[in-house]
Amino acid sequence: MNDISNLSESELKHKINFLRQQIDSKDREIKGLFKEMNLHNKGTNELRDKRDELNKRVKDLRVTAMEYRNKRDEVNKKIAELKQQRNEMLSHQNTYTDKISELKKKRDDLNKIARGRIEFLNKAYKDQLDKFSTIDIPLEYEQSLFESLHELGDRLKAIYKANIIHNEMGDVYGKVNEFKGDLDTISALIRDLASESQENHVKMLEFFNEVDEFKKQSDEYHRRLVETYKITRPIKDKIDVLKKSLSGIREELTIYLDRLSEIQLVKDKTKEDKKRIEAKEKFNKSGRMSLEDLRLLMENDEIKFEKES
Repeated sequence: MNDISNLSESELKHKINFLRQQIDSKDREIKGLFKEMNLHNKGTNELRDKRDELNKRVKDLRVTAMEYRNKRDEVNKKIAELKQQRNEMLSHQNTYTDKISELKKKRDDLNKIARGRIEFLNKAYKDQLDKFSTIDIPLEYEQSLFESLHELGDRLKAIYKANIIHNEMGDVYGKVNEFKGDLDTISALIRDLASESQENHVKMLEFFNEVDEFKKQSDEYHRRLVETYKITRPIKDKIDVLKKSLSGIREELTIYLDRLSEIQLVKDKTKEDKKRIEAKEKFNKSGRMSLEDLRLLMENDEIKFEKES
């Protein structure tokens, strides 16, 4: 700012009036902008409250949805463990099933050799053996009977072996049935857990759907707020610029007012000194004075009263 020490009182008053006019103008402009901004801001508090309320609901619902997802995942983990256990049992069961197939083939091959039940073969062998041992038969028939005994012996051996294998198959079938019972139990448990997992999954989806719906509503309120801010932000920026300018003008006004006060003090002092001199001269000439004259002379120690002893 320029040096104002040489400005006259008239120039100072002119400048002060000019600055005050600027202040009044900018104050009116600021009030107008505030009024305009308030019109645009009407309802923003309600929009903000609704957005924040929905965001809180979204947060709470997401927590609940995550709880159901965690429950589902925990159940699915148990299902995976049970399926692994079931697969291992199926692998063992298949080993026994393969064993049964192998034994069955051996038994069937032996039954083909035996070609009859063990009771029939035992009776036939005993009858043939009695004939061979006790009856006097021709040599040719004896040869044929010997061959028949040998064949029946081979068939009896085959049927005995087939029965042993059949019994062994029964033992293996018993183990397979044991596995089947355990597998049925595990499969039933897997079905129950799968149902529980599905319930948790459905609940999770329900809550996430609510989250999505409330999030859409919240985003819409936020969008409307942002649109309002886009309008009011430039207005607020204008207000800030005007306030800053106003502050500078007021500081400048203070400087001019202070300078004017200094000039006024000098004028008042000069005027006071003139009155004091006139009062003193009047008193010296006439010995009289007014109360105002007395005050002026006493304040400047121009007159004193002696105290009575």
